[in-house]
Amino acid sequence: MASTSDKLQERFMSRLKSALHKDSPLRLVLLVLLVLVVLAVPVVLFGDRFEDQLDGAKALEFLRAQGPWGGVAGVGLIVSDLFIPVPSPAVMASMGLIYGPLLGGAIASFGSFLAALVGYLLCRAIGPRAAAWIAGPQQTEQLSGFFDRRGMWAIAVSRFIPVVPEVLACLAGLTRMRFTSFMAGNLIGSVLVGFINAYFGARGETDPASAVAVVIVAPYVALPVFLFVVARGRKARARPQD
Repeated sequence: MASTSDKLQERFMSRLKSALHKDSPLRLVLLVLLVLVVLAVPVVLFGDRFEDQLDGAKALEFLRAQGPWGGVAGVGLIVSDLFIPVPSPAVMASMGLIYGPLLGGAIASFGSFLAALVGYLLCRAIGPRAAAWIAGPQQTEQLSGFFDRRGMWAIAVSRFIPVVPEVLACLAGLTRMRFTSFMAGNLIGSVLVGFINAYFGARGETDPASAVAVVIVAPYVALPVFLFVVARGRKARARPQD
């Protein structure tokens, strides 16, 4: 019995080592999971504390209480969503209610843009060596190739999907995605998500149903588009090899 158990254990370890060899695709999955774990630590530590305190009308009350500094507080909260669980859509909608769809949209867009930029720059400072050490040189190169081909639109569309923007911005930084491409995608996505949330937030007092519907529906619309962009990137990568 013991020898059979030892053989099974050895076989399992052998297969695990084989699956996680230097150029295995699972190493890339490991990199993504590691980024998710790092981003999830504040959620585990603080739970729903921030989300409960700033959800819906509470975010509006908090930002209005800041007086002339409400816009600065809103940007700060949106950026802090990179580190702690803050309901950014509610904050962006509150910007629209307080400042109107144009100024509120500009403030919300700036906050979204700055949040992604901070994540990108922090991970860019760590650099591709860390990514290659975790995922392996070949997988890191493939991920970098994806960002070169489809990264701009992936970054743009991801701004509408929970959690994905933070992960993608970090991965883009780790692989040293071209700064201009990242900035372009980040600008497009941040302006869209900022102004859309602020516009429907401004309508929230007269038409709350449409505001809630947009917040709920937007991720479900954006997710298939994001997956399509990722799939196109994978096909483009495979085509030269055929």
